[in-house]
Amino acid sequence: MPAMRQSAYLNKFANLALGALNLQSGQSLAIKVEPENLDAAVTVATQAYRRGARYVDLWAESSRMLRSRVDNSEGDHLEFVPGYRQKRNREFLQEKWALLSIKSPFDPTVMDGASAARTGAVARAESIADAELRRGLSNDETQWTVMAVPSPKWASTVLGIPAGEDALNAMWEAIVPILRLDKENPVEFWHDHGLSLEERARMLTEMQIRSLRFESPGTDLTVGLSADSVWKGGGAYTTDGKRFAPNIPTEEVFTTPDFRLTEGRVAISRPVRVYGQLLEGAWMEFRQGRVVNVGARSGLDALEAFLDVDPGSRAMGEIALVDSTSPIFQSGLLFHNILLDENAACHFALGFAYPTCIAGGASLNDEELEARGANRSRQHLDFMIGRPETRITATLASGSDRTIMEEGRFVL
Repeated sequence: MPAMRQSAYLNKFANLALGALNLQSGQSLAIKVEPENLDAAVTVATQAYRRGARYVDLWAESSRMLRSRVDNSEGDHLEFVPGYRQKRNREFLQEKWALLSIKSPFDPTVMDGASAARTGAVARAESIADAELRRGLSNDETQWTVMAVPSPKWASTVLGIPAGEDALNAMWEAIVPILRLDKENPVEFWHDHGLSLEERARMLTEMQIRSLRFESPGTDLTVGLSADSVWKGGGAYTTDGKRFAPNIPTEEVFTTPDFRLTEGRVAISRPVRVYGQLLEGAWMEFRQGRVVNVGARSGLDALEAFLDVDPGSRAMGEIALVDSTSPIFQSGLLFHNILLDENAACHFALGFAYPTCIAGGASLNDEELEARGANRSRQHLDFMIGRPETRITATLASGSDRTIMEEGRFVL
């Protein structure tokens, strides 16, 4: 792929990102990105300023710096977080900046072999420091969008070819149809696609589902929902009415389960990185809403470190349905990036719940949310469970059962 074509795709990427954010003239923008993907950030910033952005700030997030700290820092320094981070987060929310997170790992394998306990210590400290920001974003107080852009080493890991220009070109070719950058107007496509997902979510909410049973090889899991559960999907709306797209791409509809009501065993259908380490061949058993037993072919120490961060880390905070016609699933690729991999298959998240998936949840405090079954953990990580054989049966408030998915596809 000629460099000129890559530049054209970067410009399309930037235009889509700003369209997804619905960035307003005079609004400030923060871009969270690995330093190696600076070209993408600068392209977004250039277009943002041309649209009237007041200021664009760079929030560097380096996996290589994290590995350096985990390997070399003194143990009692791992939980230090400078005070300016919380001040920055507070100002961000007060002034209603927009946030674009470019979640493209420089090297997905950079944390392989790192101490899970030491990585977990850093993650715990940062989750506490970012609690106010996390709550503001999960309440949609302002616009936020997560996207990914190709990079050579990430491409090498995904495609199994040497890092370099050929790998980068091949990764663009894989990503373009997933982001629909090959459409005449990608922003319009995602607007319309988001509306169709919103309609599916509305139908699910109106069904008054009280539980979902997932059945597939290795899985027989029942997930209980609150009577106050609201399904979401596609676009979101800020508290002052601005529509935005939290994730591009997105193929899911999701809600908040009652964290006390999950029972059964589930096989994780796709590898996932936990604290940077690859979790493969994993399974979990739930009893009274909590993970009581786990196993994995690899990455078990990282999973156990995750589960021990706080009590909510052993309970669900999200359940999401994804049709196996998803272009990400159809690609046959494992992207080592939760933004993409979660949109390949049905999944659940351990950790915090989105308050907006509880009726009136944005105005409730943590104690009130917990009373309604919304998990209040400090972290959130998705685990894929969907397969082509997946069958999902919903039990409704009326007591009747209804098939939601058959052989991995919606039958609504």
